[in-house]
Amino acid sequence: MEKSEDIRNRIKSIKGTRKITKAMEMIASSKIRKAQHRINEARGFIEGIENVIMDIACFSSTVADPLLAEPEIDNKVLLMGVTADRGLCGGYNVNIIRLIEKMIAALEKSQRSVTLEIIGTRGKNYFNYMGYKVARSYENMSDYPKFLDAREISKDLMSRFLSGQANRVFICYTKFKNPAEIYPTVRQLFPISIYESEIPSNILNSKNLEVFIDRFGRNYSSEGNLNSGADKVMGRSRGTVDTLIGGRVCRLRPEFIYDPSLQEVLGSMLPEYIYSVVYGILLESTASETGARMTAMKTASENADEIINGLTLMYHRARQQQITMEISEIVSGFESFNVSAD
Repeated sequence: MEKSEDIRNRIKSIKGTRKITKAMEMIASSKIRKAQHRINEARGFIEGIENVIMDIACFSSTVADPLLAEPEIDNKVLLMGVTADRGLCGGYNVNIIRLIEKMIAALEKSQRSVTLEIIGTRGKNYFNYMGYKVARSYENMSDYPKFLDAREISKDLMSRFLSGQANRVFICYTKFKNPAEIYPTVRQLFPISIYESEIPSNILNSKNLEVFIDRFGRNYSSEGNLNSGADKVMGRSRGTVDTLIGGRVCRLRPEFIYDPSLQEVLGSMLPEYIYSVVYGILLESTASETGARMTAMKTASENADEIINGLTLMYHRARQQQITMEISEIVSGFESFNVSAD
């Protein structure tokens, strides 16, 4: 058994660690409330923009925009992953990195070239270390993302899509439900599709990712058969707002008067929609990271308590054994002294 002094030093060390984990848990729990509030505000704003776009889609299915157009040649994909700048957040970084790797493998298997961009220091360091070529990285955004950051990222992605450098743009991030439930998710940003644009990875397997890529990477007719013509997408004209509604029937067709024209309204709304979506993604990732850190630090504090309790019992046993040994030595010495005196 270890000496009581060594056990006492271990207890002191673990108590010091527990103070740190407890403090980090309290900081994360205070941040999570603000993060949830910001997410709810962003979700409401995004939903409002989607409703306006849906009104345009219901009012006129003939208005078109380049951001809606399915690519005629679909062999270049830009994949962006959102990770954290710091660690100590449980499996948050591991899960999203695993999803990004599976997404890359599924895209390459479908004969597409992949350009990888990363938000977050952890993801950048990992993929550089593993030999992946990271075309661009953004750092120091995970603590408090700003709308201007989302705007800058969105403009870069949009310009690369419109210039033909990327035929399709996907983003991998972690969706927030509550501090204990966060889900790595893939979303298609370009071409814009409001419905059926996400795949949550509680289905984190390669087969489902391949189906997801196949669904967004091929042109189908309304009967579900492969259509070789690139000017039709799911039975609708390429690049029109009708492609946004996912084949849904609009039961209400409000007679709005748009000034300026529908085309101009749509042209100004879609970029704002993308800015808001990317901003919402950054907020979702920040909240997920904070929730994962809070959960991880709470677990670490509880584990530290268990270890301290176990070491305290060991310390008392070692101390008791040491005292018993000292008493035995005193008695033995006293008896030896009496024998020698006789």
